[in-house]
Amino acid sequence: MKDRWGLIQRGLFPETLPPCYTSIDLKRAFSGLVRTLKTKELHKGRQSDYVRYNGTKHDGSRRYFGTPNPISYFYVANFIANHWVEFEARFNSSPFSVSTPRIGKPTDDRPVIIPSLSELTTVASKKLGRSAFILKTDIAQFFPSIYTHAIAWSAHGVDIAKADTSPTSVTNYFNQLDFFVRNCQLAETRGVLVGPDAFRLVSEYIASGLDSEIFADTGGHIIGAARHVDDYYIGLGSEIAALATLSVLRDKLQRYSLHINDAKTKTMLSTEPLNDIWAQSLRRESREVGGYFRQTDDIILFLDRSLDLAKQLYTDSPIKIALRTMDKIKLYNLSDWEVVEPYLQRALFHHSHSIDYIALLVAKRVSIGKQIDREGWRAAAYDLIARHLPLNHHHEVVWLVWMLLVSRLALSDQLVDALSQNDNAHVQALVVAAYLDGLVDRRPPIRLGARLATTDNRWLLNLVARARGYSGAAFSGALAGEFQHIADKHVKLIDFKAHMKSVQLGNVQAISRTRYGYDNDDEEEDGDNWDDINEVF
Repeated sequence: MKDRWGLIQRGLFPETLPPCYTSIDLKRAFSGLVRTLKTKELHKGRQSDYVRYNGTKHDGSRRYFGTPNPISYFYVANFIANHWVEFEARFNSSPFSVSTPRIGKPTDDRPVIIPSLSELTTVASKKLGRSAFILKTDIAQFFPSIYTHAIAWSAHGVDIAKADTSPTSVTNYFNQLDFFVRNCQLAETRGVLVGPDAFRLVSEYIASGLDSEIFADTGGHIIGAARHVDDYYIGLGSEIAALATLSVLRDKLQRYSLHINDAKTKTMLSTEPLNDIWAQSLRRESREVGGYFRQTDDIILFLDRSLDLAKQLYTDSPIKIALRTMDKIKLYNLSDWEVVEPYLQRALFHHSHSIDYIALLVAKRVSIGKQIDREGWRAAAYDLIARHLPLNHHHEVVWLVWMLLVSRLALSDQLVDALSQNDNAHVQALVVAAYLDGLVDRRPPIRLGARLATTDNRWLLNLVARARGYSGAAFSGALAGEFQHIADKHVKLIDFKAHMKSVQLGNVQAISRTRYGYDNDDEEEDGDNWDDINEVF
């Protein structure tokens, strides 16, 4: 990532947020500020909090994502850009990795593309070679468990890094990255944020370094291996070799304060499939549904099959494959939409992890001027928001509110009030931006106060409100000067129109193949990458 702006403009917000959350305008807003930022990069007392996002998992459980303060995040992105040669060399040195980050094209929605886990079958098969047994395991709670000091440990060696931990160290210069990462999370040393692309690169840097150490210390036991982010598939000649290798893996991870996920560790015959058979089968059915001679009954049968699999397997992953298939056949252009639409509405109630894809399909149909069941979608969204808002299920709430707004399905005064009372900045900033854009009639009753904080977890709300003229209050805190600068540039961090305008084009799919964490390849697209990366978040 040679350009810091790629990470800042397209990699700040977690991909799991609706596309209206955008940092593309930050490069313009930072104009004239960069020199000042660089003079303050190692100043103390500039830690900031991040905006939490309570998201979904494919199995119905929850996990947290985070949107970092853009000023704090600038330093992480700038360091990675300045040391990209070292990052790239580390990635390329891994003997195991099949998740080496690829730099996205300027037209991609994300700056970093991680190969999908669906590629594991073909790539890993080559890497595992003649192995008789496979040790399958993963790192427990990988992103939340990364000790930020391990960044410097990985770069310089544990003993050398521990001997000099100063952020100003000339020798141990990766201490700076440790310092910058901590500043994005109120100086916390445990864990790195899930969502922003810069932290994907940091985690892969550490994991790639571990690959080389593990390979070197297993005494030649490893015949071949594949690692996808935190999932390991290690090929060995015997079960005894598997036990010895597992011992080495445990020791190496523990040295970095990481641990094996025992519940997902097993030794298996090398002839066992690496990828789930149901996923391979469903992808094949997906291609058949996309055929020229498909009928409405074929689409319904495929949806029923996907829903049945989801029930049997206790996962929403089959539903997401089905929804991407609906995108591939351009369901939103077809008369079949009216038959499938009730299926989508009902799925909202039982498959929260799929709400984002359903909302995107609805938004695409609206953008091209096609009719939707306005009353049905409005009623379903209202019911679900009332269910999820008290539970702080941000994923369901912001996606459903976004769908209502871009579909021009009015938000009642009561709903605006309820959303305004939620203390999450993603939610409150969304309502404020909608009011300022004329999508909501009632002014949200959100109290901002006489001073707008710049380093707490309300920074997004405060910046949106000040930059858009919703509040005239002054900024306070360590980042007040920087926030005032970008607010004076009227930075836009929530944009309802840009996405809807882009998907009006006939060749633009509803569900981006580069925003949601997997490569732009329609032939290999099972599962969104965060499902595959860490099922244990």
